[in-house]
Amino acid sequence: MELSLAFWATLLVAGAAYWLVAARNREWLLLAVSLVFLGALAPWAVAGAVGLGLTVYGSLTRSGRADGGRITRRLLIAAVLGYLIYFKYAPPIAAALGGLTGLFESSPSVALPLGISYLTFKLLHVIIEVGRGTIAPASPKIFLLYLMFFAIYPAGPIERFDHFMANRETRASARMFAEGLTRIIHGMVKKFFIAEAILLPLVSEPRPTVAMFLAFPETYSTPALWAHLACWYLYAYLDFSAYTDIAIGSSRLFGFRIMENFNNPWLAINIAGFWQRWHMSLAHWCRSYVYMPLIGLTRNPYLATYVTMITIGLWHRGSMNWLCWGLYHATGLAAYQTWQRVKRARRWELNAQPLTRNVGRVLTFAFVTAGYAFVVTDHLGVGAAFQLLAKLVGVDWAR
Repeated sequence: MELSLAFWATLLVAGAAYWLVAARNREWLLLAVSLVFLGALAPWAVAGAVGLGLTVYGSLTRSGRADGGRITRRLLIAAVLGYLIYFKYAPPIAAALGGLTGLFESSPSVALPLGISYLTFKLLHVIIEVGRGTIAPASPKIFLLYLMFFAIYPAGPIERFDHFMANRETRASARMFAEGLTRIIHGMVKKFFIAEAILLPLVSEPRPTVAMFLAFPETYSTPALWAHLACWYLYAYLDFSAYTDIAIGSSRLFGFRIMENFNNPWLAINIAGFWQRWHMSLAHWCRSYVYMPLIGLTRNPYLATYVTMITIGLWHRGSMNWLCWGLYHATGLAAYQTWQRVKRARRWELNAQPLTRNVGRVLTFAFVTAGYAFVVTDHLGVGAAFQLLAKLVGVDWAR
């Protein structure tokens, strides 16, 4: 999300106009505002998103739940995944292979289309749930508004269509505006007063940077690296959750109650609890459409965990570092699953005393912090990430 003057002006004008026009015209107004605002930022990306959305909508409304409809939905899933792969994953793969980047130079937008990961996961959610008979795509304006709502399009959360439709108010109220403005203020404080003013200077010059830790591992201590990565973790949380707060608060001004995306993940007492609190809309999406189907097919929770976390890792970016980040978290979750099985098998009863819970919080925080070795070295490669991981345990490993 770009918190520019244009965004705030659009929010102010559209928020006032939305409640002044007739109720039957509000969705059209908000859809038009969203398309104009996003189109000004990335016209080709918005045109492609609208085209893909209308294609999905038209195909779903023409097909039933019979065999013909099932084939249509499979083709739609393939088309949506193809759109995601072409723009997000094919270019870095081509760059890695060398000599194939020219295949993408004719694309209207060489850069990654705006909000492509959120858009495609929303579309896949709708296609799958229509096939299950749990939702209907409603009218084209509502469907496109769900996809393109400017307050949440670039930075999420990955809103569910049924939640989007069920949690909205059609009459303005002081309570609704108070909730929205309060949430926006919370996001602004997180973003500008904590993340940008306090944490960002701690991870940038003239402080020790990742490049300095790698170039002079003997100069900087292991505690200094732990502190550096912890600051990156906290910065990422506050920055991302700030955007979510602003998106949720902005949506409330139009009567929509968007789903939550974070729940104080730094308070998690184990890695499973962390993934119930961190980027919850993505975690819930992957649980519904990756983990549970794989459990049904294989009855293997470890395989399902690894595939799910690889999906979450590659959802962020198609790179080896993010792939390894997903494998890293999957290994942590698999270890926790094994520990839970051992406890049940041996009938160990460990009381959740404050000391136990606080130790769990510290260990979980440390595990997640160490995982940022893959994130901060994404531009340097996996080798740099493992060099940082070695330094975290006191080993100076020169590549």
